Amino acid sequence: MGDSSSSQDGVEARKAAIDCVRRIDEYESYANIVLVNAFKKWNFEQRDKNLITEIVYGATRMQRALDWAVDRYLIKPPPAALRASLRIGAYQLLYTRIPPHAAVSTTVEASSKKNRGVVNAVLRRVAEGLPIEWPNESIRLSYPDWLIELVESEYGMREGQEMLEYMNSSPPVTERDDGYIQDLSSQWVVENIDIQPKELILDLCAAPGGKATAMAAKGACVVASDLHHSRSRRMSQNIKRLRTDEVLQVTTDGVQPCFAKSTFDKVLVDAPCSGLGVLHRRADARWRIKRSDVDNLAILQLKLLRSAKELVKPGGELIYSVCTITEAETSNVIKSFTKSVDGLKPVVINDSRWRKKNGGVFLLPQDHETDGMSMFKWEVK
Repeated sequence: MGDSSSSQDGVEARKAAIDCVRRIDEYESYANIVLVNAFKKWNFEQRDKNLITEIVYGATRMQRALDWAVDRYLIKPPPAALRASLRIGAYQLLYTRIPPHAAVSTTVEASSKKNRGVVNAVLRRVAEGLPIEWPNESIRLSYPDWLIELVESEYGMREGQEMLEYMNSSPPVTERDDGYIQDLSSQWVVENIDIQPKELILDLCAAPGGKATAMAAKGACVVASDLHHSRSRRMSQNIKRLRTDEVLQVTTDGVQPCFAKSTFDKVLVDAPCSGLGVLHRRADARWRIKRSDVDNLAILQLKLLRSAKELVKPGGELIYSVCTITEAETSNVIKSFTKSVDGLKPVVINDSRWRKKNGGVFLLPQDHETDGMSMFKWEVK
């Protein structure tokens, strides 16, 4: 983050950031939706939009560390508006290159009059106390304890912390040849599906349509299904924008799909998951997901795989992918699945960009600056 002006524009941008962070915290709103609504309400230049986005996502992502940094100087927990001011001010001090005097002065001016005294005093104390000596890694990295314990238990402390550190940074933006914004890991999933011209492929959990349209671009006839109408509407918009005629959109429950058995040459189950491989993209996700959600999602994933297998023609392929890296949602689901059904032959994925594990492949975010992703393939006999 570069230097930021202390002009009125800088103050207005911080007012917007404070309002966004307050809404995310007070109403448990999604950060991306709050920002979209904010930019409809306020007329900002792109430079200010970039600053607001950085501060809002950063303050949301790093809120545990930020709260610890400011709470040392408070007598009692602050109300939501004051908390939001302190978070965005502390974020600028700890994680950007904005000069401390500019970060403090603009944040104070952007705060409500009744909060300015506290904001000024606390942020000055934070600035004077830099660099901070953190009490533990959970607070420094700003994740829930359970998530850090899970990642470190499955990948070791060094690699686990590398992954968590990486997902505290803003992710790169990658664009396909057709202009669709899609992470490389998702593009690589499609690259590792051996698509033949005019094959009939089902994308069982297809929204927002990135993989479905990519498979269609490789010559397949794709049926893109999803259960949720709101997500399906977004997928429909993407399909129309890309002018992809080879995608037929269907709304159906993947656990009990409306298709006949042995209909498709290939079925992709890009299943709902904990999303622990994309926490750098979803600033508030780490505070929403619970440990029990991982196990509940694994149950759903197993059901989806079982139903999907029945839809594949003999000699066809079943593909499973998830943007997460937990054992519960990858190796353990696969073990349960392959033990509970017959007629599956693992298909080896030979791609040096991926790591191999338990018959499939996976990516950690720090490997290639992508999302975390896991992928498995089988031939259905």
